[in-house]
Amino acid sequence: MNHGFGRIPSPPDERDYRMADAVRELSRLPRPTKTWHSNLVLDQGETPHCVGFSWAGWGISAPVEDPWGNAEGHFIYKQCKALDGDPGDGSTVRAGAQVMLDRQRIKTYYFAADVDEAAEYVARFGPVVLGTVWTQGMMRPSLIGKIIHATGQIVGGHAYLWIGVDKTYATLRNSWGTGWGKGGDARISLRDLRYIWNQGGEACAATERVLAIGGAR
Repeated sequence: MNHGFGRIPSPPDERDYRMADAVRELSRLPRPTKTWHSNLVLDQGETPHCVGFSWAGWGISAPVEDPWGNAEGHFIYKQCKALDGDPGDGSTVRAGAQVMLDRQRIKTYYFAADVDEAAEYVARFGPVVLGTVWTQGMMRPSLIGKIIHATGQIVGGHAYLWIGVDKTYATLRNSWGTGWGKGGDARISLRDLRYIWNQGGEACAATERVLAIGGAR
């Protein structure tokens, strides 16, 4: 089965880069190993609706766990496109966050400055939405360990969830159905994640409550 891509990098906006404020104090402590779970894996099919599906996936993942499904993923994407005002395929992670904010589904959102900052957030607060390039080596997770590698040519831009982290690996949840990886999940080394991050990657965290930090959206 072919899979759709449709993530466009969010334009820089320094007001959004405040995740450091949320993790600054806790990052002085050893980072725990943590994986957040969901009882449902979404499937965007061949559509370019990955931004909508990544945010819908955030909504059904602990600690949030709302009763959302594929229809919500398509709906959020259409709202992103209305916000973009761009008739072409694809949207930005920030557009998805803004749709969630406008719908009063979230209270605030934060963008990370780098992979380590995002890893701290995942380990302590919850999943984040990732937007990166996607390479050929990431299409099919390995049979043993369900690991993807950032090798080969870039095949598109993709949005997906970062749901778990340990000392060397990130656990990702895709929106390509349960047949991809282990029930929709795969792991990637933090080293490989830094490699694709350095090609215009971004990570956005959202919360249903406003954390006690200043300047966040």
